[in-house]
Amino acid sequence: MLFTIVRSHALIALFLTCPLVGAPTRTSAPVVESASDLGVGRMIADQTFKDLAGRQHRFSELAKGQGFVIAMSSATCPISKRYLFAAITEMLAGRPISASATSAPGCELDFKPSVGPAVATTYHRDVARILQQNCVRCHHDDGIAPFPLDELGSVKDHAKAIKRVLVEGTMPPWFAAPPKDGGPSPFANDCSLGRKDKADLIAWIDSKDRPLGDPEEAPVPLTFAGEWSIGQPDAIIPLSKAYVIKASGVMPYQTDVVTTTFPEDKWVKAYEIIPSARDVVHHVIVMVHPPGAKLVSGGAENYWAIYVPGNSARVFDDGIARKLPAGARISFQIHYTPSGKIVEERMRLGLIFAKEAPRLEMRTVGVANHKLSIPPNASAHVETKTQRVPFDLTVTNLLAHMHVRGKAFKYELIHPDGREELLLDIPHYDFNWQLRYDFKQPRVLPRDSSLRLTAVYDNSVGNRANPDPSKTVNWGQQTYDEMMIGYLEYVVPAGQKSRLKAR
Repeated sequence: MLFTIVRSHALIALFLTCPLVGAPTRTSAPVVESASDLGVGRMIADQTFKDLAGRQHRFSELAKGQGFVIAMSSATCPISKRYLFAAITEMLAGRPISASATSAPGCELDFKPSVGPAVATTYHRDVARILQQNCVRCHHDDGIAPFPLDELGSVKDHAKAIKRVLVEGTMPPWFAAPPKDGGPSPFANDCSLGRKDKADLIAWIDSKDRPLGDPEEAPVPLTFAGEWSIGQPDAIIPLSKAYVIKASGVMPYQTDVVTTTFPEDKWVKAYEIIPSARDVVHHVIVMVHPPGAKLVSGGAENYWAIYVPGNSARVFDDGIARKLPAGARISFQIHYTPSGKIVEERMRLGLIFAKEAPRLEMRTVGVANHKLSIPPNASAHVETKTQRVPFDLTVTNLLAHMHVRGKAFKYELIHPDGREELLLDIPHYDFNWQLRYDFKQPRVLPRDSSLRLTAVYDNSVGNRANPDPSKTVNWGQQTYDEMMIGYLEYVVPAGQKSRLKAR
């Protein structure tokens, strides 16, 4: 990406450089670079160019006001819109530009290798299958990913970006550390890429000819149900109104309450939350309030349904469901994040009901540390929370929640006899992907055991996403504050009245 600010007749350029092959990896926020090394502030030669209508122009014809901007970006790269707006604002105000040169996160320009080893791996027989099994569920037309990977042209266009995220380990998104004994993963939804598949993909991308192979060996294309990944819902509950999301800045959390009209209790076996504008919705906490119950919104340590990066739908196993009481109110706590333009958003909650009463009811409890105090410039600040387990607790999955300073998260079980057991280790927490970790077999946490949570925070300048490393950070709802919550989903016999309270 080239971002040029031109001031008056002396052409002064500000460059946001797109990462090319061999350049440092840029996957987070823009990083300030040396302006002098990139020639910022120097006069550049006048250039001619053609507009979309084919008319020819010169830069000098346009440099008659305070300046003009030339921006080039990919229509499919999910992170290439992070322009440096502060530079334009400062220039128009006549102030010195505080950050006159940055590198930009983006998607690499892919130039097919001119040299490279020959490989036996082919697109139709091998690459298409690997992508189909690991990527296409999100990367297809109308999927949640920004571009498809189920057709050759798009795969070629994004080949270098695919290699980068594979090498980084950011895709497919899975952040649990593998078992230390080298055994199988305890999680049913472990989507990490196998070593051979990873090696074959990278070898094919790096090869000179990227062989296609025999089309007859291609896998049968997948088909997708439509906008609802859970299937057509039995009931769809929209927000009570549309919300106007401003173009920039920070928005307070929005709370929307909808009263249901179901005359009898419903057992929900699947749900899905679909925003009407995904790019402005970071997360949503849904709570259910029985008739007459106090409306406690916020969901900081509990939820009935959830939409977070990596989790927008839930389908429960046979015999398990969530209860929706007759006449209940549903509250949505929504974290909207402006995306650069004013949009309206009105999400919907889709529900599929169980045909019969379940054996087990799914519930959620959160263990939180509200007393966070993360000192300035700390690169590995540790916070812990230990919570006693009051009765045998059958846990189906775990989910960790922190904000942009979150670095690592760990769940450990301390048995009644003092023995310690690691349940989940997330050595590289990613705020952009807050995944649920589903056990293959539910784990029973015994009565009088303790759950110890450990969170590590990076409040240093080395954390590119850090909004202010000079600040002591405490608990708060906004992204520039912090949280520490360990969510546990657990099951109890359907109809059991006693329940765990968030701690």
